[in-house]
Amino acid sequence: MPCAACGQDKETTEWKWDPLRWELDPPCTEAEWKHLSDTNGAPDFMALQQCSYMNKICRGCYNSRLLVMAKVKTRIRALGGLEELQPSMKMRKEYEAAHQADLLKNRPAKIDGLQSAAELNGQLCRLLSRDAQTSRWTVELVNGDQKSIKEANLTASKDIDLEWEVSRQCSGSKPTAAQMDGKPVARPLGSNTSWPKVKGIHPGAVVRLQNLVAKQELNGRKGRCISFDPEVGRWKVDLGDEQKSLKVENLVPAPDEKPPTRQSAEAEKAAGTAEATRREALDARQKHAEDYGWDS
Repeated sequence: MPCAACGQDKETTEWKWDPLRWELDPPCTEAEWKHLSDTNGAPDFMALQQCSYMNKICRGCYNSRLLVMAKVKTRIRALGGLEELQPSMKMRKEYEAAHQADLLKNRPAKIDGLQSAAELNGQLCRLLSRDAQTSRWTVELVNGDQKSIKEANLTASKDIDLEWEVSRQCSGSKPTAAQMDGKPVARPLGSNTSWPKVKGIHPGAVVRLQNLVAKQELNGRKGRCISFDPEVGRWKVDLGDEQKSLKVENLVPAPDEKPPTRQSAEAEKAAGTAEATRREALDARQKHAEDYGWDS
């Protein structure tokens, strides 16, 4: 009888039950199969075969599918399953809502509640550095002046991020170009945006870093695009523990991943150090096999 998986009639083979259905608990799902088959370097048979079979398969297909079973365990289930690897929009919105008021280096903020310098209340600024002993931030105002402000007198939010961008992009132009009824408004999307038109790269997008030369240790790290600076042609990217100014060619969209946190940044740095140490111990042939094989 022909093999249910490859369709070949192998008279001398040892027939086995499909391990993805009968040995994996719970059995492999269609979503898990598709997730692995879309991985660069996945075996060709994954594009031709089904997720699992009721009937027995030949020994060759059995051995091949044992490898897939191992990948399901290590690449999906050991990492929390597809729900963790591909978080829902709700999860991403919950994270952004929880961190939308974080005071971070280079992020815009608004000054409020000052007594001795009340004229600064309501003004926008950019956070430059924080003194941990005094809990004061050195900030840069829109006009370029720098001030030392207590953390309690600074507020950050998405609306403030937008106001800061509007104030910078429209400085020197007519006030009516950036205001409606006296209130800042968002610049329209499409042809009028200041950032390059690259699919998946926009404010709020989750990305992965690539092809960095001066900071190679950051390659592969996860980040979130904050804003684009048209003067230097770079994106401000939040890595969770710091912010970097990066070119668009150094960013790869990662729409199915969670935005970075300080905890995820520390974990990525630790993993990167461990991986660099492991790679140093490999010879050239082993590195080539890892870079171009399915195990890469």
